[in-house]
Parts: sequence; C-alpha cells; structure tokens
Amino acid sequence: MSATAPATTRERQIVEDLVCDLPGGRPEDLAFDSPWEIRAFALAVAAHQSGQYEWAQFQGALIASIQEWESSVEDLSDESWSYYRHWVTALEQVLSEVGAVHPGDVAGRTARVLAAPPNRNHHKAILEPVAIDPASAP
Repeated sequence: MSATAPATTRERQIVEDLVCDLPGGRPEDLAFDSPWEIRAFALAVAAHQSGQYEWAQFQGALIASIQEWESSVEDLSDESWSYYRHWVTALEQVLSEVGAVHPGDVAGRTARVLAAPPNRNHHKAILEPVAIDPASAP
C-alpha cells in the first residue's frame, strides 16, 4: 500500500491486518449478530490504534478467555458461547491491566449505559464510519 493512500484506506488496511490473526480472521468472514458486537470490535481496535495496548496483549487475553470458557463447559456447542462476550472480557482485562479503566468502574459504567432508555440507534448496527465535516466542527 502506498504512503499516499487516503487515510480511510490505510486505516481499513490496519484493521484488516489486525484481524487476520483472529480465529476465523479474514475480514470478509467477520459477522456481527448484534450492534453491541460491532461496537465492541471497534472499541478494541480503536484502543489499540490509539496506543492503549499492544495487539498481542489483547490476543492473549482473548485466547485465555476462550480457553477458560472451554474448560468450564462440558459441551463446546453450549448455548453460553459468544465470541464477542470473550472479546469484551479480553478488552476489559487489557484496559484494566494498562490502567486505562479501573475494574470497579466497569460495572458502574455498564449499569449507567443499561439504565439509559433505548433510542433509535440502539436497535441496529451502524456499519458505516462516522464522519465529521471539518467545516462544521466548532
């Protein structure tokens, strides 16, 4: 990829490069069943891209979370399986380890988010990136 490629193209390539090492990691294979899943995915990638943690640290935490679940169930087709729940667990663990989020704050923040009334954007995933027109920014 050339250094003169548009920022969005470079950013998408960075995301593709990161997810290639995930289980089922080809970007075209990624599937999000619920809006929260794509948000969790985006949060993890954004935190990594902003320098909060190394991607290998997140991968290790994700693997550990999945292995812990596998050892706790008798049948791997158990209905409690959720790849993105492990994703969130790994993200919380890594952000806690680097001091970006205090473990006790997660429960409080979660409660506040869940207490907020749903609005028109909470029921479906928004798949397009949000863009701000620099001319309209304050």
